[in-house]
Amino acid sequence: MRRSTSAQFDLFTNVNYLLRRAHQRAEGIFAEAMDGLDVTPRQATLLYVVREHPGASLTEVTQLGGMDRGTISEMVPRMVKRGLLTETRHAEDGRAKALTITAEGSALVDAVVERTAGVADEVLGTLPPEYHPLFVKMLSLMIGLERDQDPRA
Repeated sequence: MRRSTSAQFDLFTNVNYLLRRAHQRAEGIFAEAMDGLDVTPRQATLLYVVREHPGASLTEVTQLGGMDRGTISEMVPRMVKRGLLTETRHAEDGRAKALTITAEGSALVDAVVERTAGVADEVLGTLPPEYHPLFVKMLSLMIGLERDQDPRA
């Protein structure tokens, strides 16, 4: 395969391309680690956010989970049907839905969390260990999470 010598664009140093490839790799590792749990990364995020913030509205879950409302709106009915979440009217806004995790949903979150440490280790495994905290810090900054965290810790 012949590479282009164009100075204007190099796919292999293009940030968007590299992030997409890193995302694909991370999703593949997640899927392998979660084998048998029947949960996607976005579903796991939704369940985790709802467990940590019981009664949250779809808007709140959207903000907390960093997912778009359309994705969450499509996932919630399926998660309710599976018995992982329940929907009720939001206490402060009767037009909004409030989400609560069920015992089965919480057990699934526990199983995901238990397997997550290994996933993170494998995703970061191609980087030198001393760079792991810095890489996580840089990703957090890139997506706008403002946390006081020493990248050398």
